[in-house]
Amino acid sequence: MKNQDFRIKRRQIYLDEESYRNTVAQLEAESSVPVAPGLNQEDICRNLNAISFDKWFIFKLKYTAGESLSVLADQLDNVVVAYEQYVDALDALNDEQYHPPFIMNDLIDTYVDYLNLVCVAILLRREDLIERIWALNEGTDFDGVDAVLEELFKFFLPERPELDSWLWDKPYRKLLDAIDSDNAAEMQAEMKVYVKSWYPGMKGQAIFWGKHEKIKPEFTPYEGYWAMCAAAFTYLYDIDDSAYRNETVYPKDLVDYARSIPRYDAQETMSKPLRVAGGEPCPKSGQWFTPAKTDSQAHFAAGTVMPDFPDAQYGLTIWQWIGP
Repeated sequence: MKNQDFRIKRRQIYLDEESYRNTVAQLEAESSVPVAPGLNQEDICRNLNAISFDKWFIFKLKYTAGESLSVLADQLDNVVVAYEQYVDALDALNDEQYHPPFIMNDLIDTYVDYLNLVCVAILLRREDLIERIWALNEGTDFDGVDAVLEELFKFFLPERPELDSWLWDKPYRKLLDAIDSDNAAEMQAEMKVYVKSWYPGMKGQAIFWGKHEKIKPEFTPYEGYWAMCAAAFTYLYDIDDSAYRNETVYPKDLVDYARSIPRYDAQETMSKPLRVAGGEPCPKSGQWFTPAKTDSQAHFAAGTVMPDFPDAQYGLTIWQWIGP
């Protein structure tokens, strides 16, 4: 029954329970080991880079395995903090040793990792993390140079540049064609083309391509194949995804999750606290909403204990502030 439950919950069919659990256990053990004292700064950077990579890999595996979206929304903080610690260590290097944390014009995998981190924050409605994710590359050679990223950032950050250049033409030119479409029907049609071409377009240039064929019981190098940017733009531009929502690489439940939460002013998300767990006191008077319960929007006064729904399908009850 346990294996059957896993097969029902998983979001892509390639992942099996044994390799998933073994891989998560291994990576969690590795990433929980503190950086050894006495290391030089370069070795500290290497260790923190490995830890942040492992935490992000675990997060993506959990999504592919079917973890609750509200749980993942809370766990995304851990990934961002790990990368911030890595960036802080890089900043302590001298000029000759320094390199950007995400070198996005060398391996497309690095670009996809950073892009997907942005998109996941958008789709899990963690708008409060977007500025921090952008700041990971602030001031580097990869800040403000890619049209795909800037089209996302412009929804949340002020004064982002308008670009007509991008780092990876294949397959992202098709994505830009979609969002530049003249009308809703054309946008839907172009996005469908992009979604269907995203994984094939990675063949020959992405290390992650074909990794599902390398899965072994003790470890999976496959984390899931997800065109997160298609989902993020579908949500942000309110595109009808009925023509492509059943494509394997399209994370439709993330789009549904994002759409289930009322939108509010992006700048308001920069002033925390805007999220609180059920059972905790309300930190700010106003309208609150939780995806853990249908029609949950209600007004709570500061100090009120927030309701908890322990049996909700989303897992943890996380309330999100909507407005006054």
